[in-house]
Amino acid sequence: MSNQNQPAFPTQQQPNLNSAHLPQLFVKPFNSALQVKRSVITDDYSVTSQVLGMGINGRVLEVFHRETGQKYALKMLQDCPESRREVELHWRVSPCPHVVSIIDVYENLYQGRKCLLIVMECMDGGELFSHIQDRGNHAFTEREASDIMKSIGEAIHFLHSINIAHRDIKPENLLYTSKRPDALLKLTDFGFAKEITTLNSLATPCFTPYYVGKTTDHVLLK
Repeated sequence: MSNQNQPAFPTQQQPNLNSAHLPQLFVKPFNSALQVKRSVITDDYSVTSQVLGMGINGRVLEVFHRETGQKYALKMLQDCPESRREVELHWRVSPCPHVVSIIDVYENLYQGRKCLLIVMECMDGGELFSHIQDRGNHAFTEREASDIMKSIGEAIHFLHSINIAHRDIKPENLLYTSKRPDALLKLTDFGFAKEITTLNSLATPCFTPYYVGKTTDHVLLK
């Protein structure tokens, strides 16, 4: 990988929220403006070939910080306006405890292509989808289901409070921080996410066919 001088992401506008909109117990301080590094990522991280998962727009690799040895997840996206939007929106919502945090973002060349390299916290607990599959015919307890819905609800509430819609919430995009019983469930993959403004409404259908409601599916097929 080599350095690539590209314009930084647009300056982040700090949302103006108060306790009437978001419980302060569930909100970390807002991130400062996103700083995209143009140094070579391998100066700071050891990048492995271990694939941790696949997102809408790219694969996720296992990486280790060279100084601390801490393990992280690296998402690789081809540099384009859509990818920059995804990273910018994900960065804005990273302060939410139920959203996977972004640690670093790099602009580098990879295999001759301009790429955005996003270092995120590593979610060792796996997807909610895998947990559902592992249960087989054994349903979640009421308490477990309640905790899952609470985590999802808090993530959605945070996003909507700053006018961002995820548009692809599904078990595959919900990850556990660890395999411990008290692990946090967090939302990830903002490839379909969109910021809503007075001039930018939600009009394009975005969904995973397997999860879309029959009513919606019927309307779209007309």
